[in-house]
Amino acid sequence: MGFTQGVSGLQAASADLSNIGNNIANSQTTGYKSSSTQFADIYANARTGLGVSVAGTAQDFSAGSLTNTGRNLDVAIDGGGFFRLAHNGTTEYSRDGQFQQTKNGNLANSSGALLTGYNVSNFNNPNTASSVNAGGNPQVIQLPTQGLNARATTQASLSAALDASSPVKSGAAFDPTNANTYDWSTPNTVYDSLGNAHSVNMYFTKTGSNQWQVNGQMPLGQAANVATSVGQTPPGGSSFAMNLSSFTNAAGNTPTQDGNGTYTYTDSSGNNYTAHVTGATGSSGAYTGGTVSYTQSVPATQLSFDSSGNLASATPTSGTKASSLSNSQVAYSLDSQNGSSPMSFTFDFAGSTQTAQSFAAGNPSQDGYASGALTGIKIQNNGMVTGSYDNGQSMNLAQIALASFRNENGLQPVSGNAWTETASSGQPALGTAGTGQFGTLRGGTLEASNVDLSKQLVNMIVSQRDYQANAQTIKAQSQILQTAVQLG
Repeated sequence: MGFTQGVSGLQAASADLSNIGNNIANSQTTGYKSSSTQFADIYANARTGLGVSVAGTAQDFSAGSLTNTGRNLDVAIDGGGFFRLAHNGTTEYSRDGQFQQTKNGNLANSSGALLTGYNVSNFNNPNTASSVNAGGNPQVIQLPTQGLNARATTQASLSAALDASSPVKSGAAFDPTNANTYDWSTPNTVYDSLGNAHSVNMYFTKTGSNQWQVNGQMPLGQAANVATSVGQTPPGGSSFAMNLSSFTNAAGNTPTQDGNGTYTYTDSSGNNYTAHVTGATGSSGAYTGGTVSYTQSVPATQLSFDSSGNLASATPTSGTKASSLSNSQVAYSLDSQNGSSPMSFTFDFAGSTQTAQSFAAGNPSQDGYASGALTGIKIQNNGMVTGSYDNGQSMNLAQIALASFRNENGLQPVSGNAWTETASSGQPALGTAGTGQFGTLRGGTLEASNVDLSKQLVNMIVSQRDYQANAQTIKAQSQILQTAVQLG
């Protein structure tokens, strides 16, 4: 027996104790994976071994328990995969999901490593809807720091429930101020390009068996650049200068001798408006003062129903319907005259019915909104980072990328509770949460260390005894040598 075996045993036991101590020290480290020391015996073409060596360190990548934190930027992987991080020019991988938002809109961990994924495109593009498309090489996540711009309505819909028992209206033409000329009305909100909300009142009139006419009216708001009294020219010299000479008396509403009454007007773009004049004074051609209010009309729509009360078609009563529209859709155009772009949108009556029922408006919707400031972000199970805005809108801003490796034990541990790729680990497979081998993400949750303290304490006792036993072999060898010297 020589000293070599005992010394190698001391070194191996010391390495094991160091590894156990590191596990215990990181028992509270988020996403930490415990490791164990692997040993190998040593032979050099001899029947008697030369001791032991540390063959390597194996990490246990089993999942730690998930703990709810309630913090919106804490996130845990429930299943396989690693977060992919960019850190000082190096790509790192981690299970630690403690992130915070930087001033630049990045998501970073406590070491300053930046989370990567797929960013939103066409954010605040008025002509194209924003989207987050996973694929390709992940980039550092960059959440938009600006607010959400207003978006004009491009699509609106209403499923109207109409009362088939209503009698057919006949006689006076439709007049929104005369409830006897229509059966039912309901408001619908739309938004212009500046984010102003406008109420489009829809009036439903039964015109025949299984036939209904829909008239739409939008009052112009106070921000409209129009004359508010007769004889006034509004700022900018709008065509709404109210001299009454370019207006036409509305059918059935002949103005009194002082100019008061209801007038209709069509602008150069073909938009139809109604002007309501009250309190004007003067004589024909020279009326002044009073108050003028306006509404804009959309072309009337004819709704046809089948014998079962289901909507068969929606067609404009004038003009030609575009071939791109479905049977239940019509095209509307409105100009709020407030500096915003004219609103052009499709209106869908799909789902409307005509049966013996009470009038009701079902599922009114539209895709426009006012501008809004970001109030918070949330991470969804599929890794989508969703922003909430004070205008009530929710927007996908990015999607977190995940990585997996065929040989996880080939990864190289680095400081900051992370690993880097090696030739042994192989290249990473990339994807998103909930697809393939990747687990789902749990927002407001963290993955605890998978260190089992009880097991580590037992292992420490065993390794300590191993160290002591190897020390005894060295002591015994020393005593043998001393005896041999004394014999000499």
